[in-house]
Amino acid sequence: MPKIALAAGVLNQIPLDWKGNQARIIDLIQHAQQQQANILCLPELCLTGYGCEDQFLSAYTSEKAWESLVQLLPHTQRILVWVGLPVFFEGKLYNVAACLAHGKLIALIPKQHLANDGVHYETRWFSPWPAGKITHISTNLGDIPMGDYRIHAHGITMGIEICQDAWEGENRPAHALAKRGVSVICSPTASHFAFSKSKTRQGLSIEGSKIIQGAYVFVNLLGNESGRTIFDGDAYIVHKGQIIAESSRFSFQDGQLIIASLDLKERNDAGKDVIIANIPSFDSVREFPAFEAAAWEKSSYLKEEEFARAVSLALWDYLRKSKSFGWVISLSGGADSSAISALCFLAVRLASQELSWTGIQEKLDYLPWMKEVQSEKELVSRILTTAYQGTVNSSDNTRASAKALAECIGTTHYDWNIDVLVKEYRGIIEQAIGRSLSWEQDDITLQNVQARLRSPSVWMLANINNALLLATSNRSEASVGYATMDGDTSGSISPIAGIDKTFIRQWLIWMEKVGLDGTLTLSGLSHVNSLEPSAELRPLTSKQIDEEDLMPYPILNSIERWAFYDKLSPEICLKNLIQEYGTHFSEEQLTIFCSRFFRLWTRNQWKRERYAPGFHVDDYSLDPKSWLRFPILSAGLEKDIKP
Repeated sequence: MPKIALAAGVLNQIPLDWKGNQARIIDLIQHAQQQQANILCLPELCLTGYGCEDQFLSAYTSEKAWESLVQLLPHTQRILVWVGLPVFFEGKLYNVAACLAHGKLIALIPKQHLANDGVHYETRWFSPWPAGKITHISTNLGDIPMGDYRIHAHGITMGIEICQDAWEGENRPAHALAKRGVSVICSPTASHFAFSKSKTRQGLSIEGSKIIQGAYVFVNLLGNESGRTIFDGDAYIVHKGQIIAESSRFSFQDGQLIIASLDLKERNDAGKDVIIANIPSFDSVREFPAFEAAAWEKSSYLKEEEFARAVSLALWDYLRKSKSFGWVISLSGGADSSAISALCFLAVRLASQELSWTGIQEKLDYLPWMKEVQSEKELVSRILTTAYQGTVNSSDNTRASAKALAECIGTTHYDWNIDVLVKEYRGIIEQAIGRSLSWEQDDITLQNVQARLRSPSVWMLANINNALLLATSNRSEASVGYATMDGDTSGSISPIAGIDKTFIRQWLIWMEKVGLDGTLTLSGLSHVNSLEPSAELRPLTSKQIDEEDLMPYPILNSIERWAFYDKLSPEICLKNLIQEYGTHFSEEQLTIFCSRFFRLWTRNQWKRERYAPGFHVDDYSLDPKSWLRFPILSAGLEKDIKP
């Protein structure tokens, strides 16, 4: 019975970063060899990056990936490696797992099923490979087997499932591979983060190992690769339904390796679809330490932990990959801007905990002032800038809230008043139209001018600091357009655009009272957690409350999900609303809420088209460029409500 060391290598890659991606791959291959691993599986499309978008349609992209592949061969003298890249064949582009062993390219095995929902758009670029089809491709390395092959080496037979392949139920390749005979399935993947999705991937890995009664090696990409999408960096080595090793998700490292030595059933497979890989013997395989999931994975607050870690890593990656010098936030003292400020702080804290101070300096060595910084506290003050921009309509409570959080996390914080700007613009318009503006007649105008006039000043701070301005809109506000275009929507990235307001408020309370791992809390959030969400754009005497302007956020979130995730009609949404909330609100109130939602939804699609890119964190999104398309002009949906 052969004993082999199976390894899975998580990678944090960048689209089109030929040298960087290759260097990180070589580092993991060398690490695996040093650890005496026999087989190493790397993520899907890791040579190019998964998020190359329409650049996949350029032959140049696959040509550069092929160049990188060839340059990897000398690094595979004592190991078998699976690495992902795009390959053109007979006029079509395929998503391929390449098998490299003993310095040679053994085979190219293409993906059979393409992901084409949500953030995935693979059929735009790739073609699915027919199950069972085997052929050869002519390359500068000679004729290379390409197709639905199995690889045999020293009594071990391997097959491949690439990401979506494993999600196809009875049609997943594992079933056919089990009948044909394999000891191991390797699953190179680029599966985006969404709450609790890792549990599904874990389940698919366990199921795959049971199907073949052997070993299943799953490996995912890591971090914010291309802007919107976050990858967990999860990896699993499973044997006969039991997880033997797994990675720690949301690592701040460039890569992560897990290894396990397994006794596998010896096979002597042959046939047209079997390729022999002549690689060094698997003798004298050593035992490896346990690779276990982090303790927080078992937390009863898993969603809160995942949100904090995923978005913090995404912010960190976006910062360093864009070579930006920091983040700038218009800190209103409200829930959204407070959450984003806290997440930026957590990005630095978590990076520091994992990388050490030396690692932080290496990651941020492009910053001209980085050598001057001697501690995490100093770094936060240099890298994170916040500004409270008050008006006569701002309360002392929100000013105190902003100040308390800024002091708690150590930002460079400013506090200024923009009333003089509001007065100036108001005077210009009043003179132009020949009348005074009033709250009775010009409510939206007078609200929006305040929000918009906060944008130029905070943009100036971002420009001065060569920093990223972070927009502060959440998904609930985006659905009904409850945000001022070119005001609070200003920014280059919108970290919480993919999550609802209700969860943001819940997360802030958790972050204050429980915190990451039950230990890392932020007491400076106590002020914001005591406040009722308010835009504070009307006179204080009006006591403006967001949920009175709109509707209770839980109701808003329910309608949004029913309509655009479950794809229910407005009429059914109202029926559901009455059934779920009828004991707390009258049917007339619920009808008003439902009608208001669909009216505002339809009216504000143009805003969603212009929002800054947001991180994908939930199982759906309102982003029209990556998830949900809706006409900018339409006859609307509120007309279809029939109470």
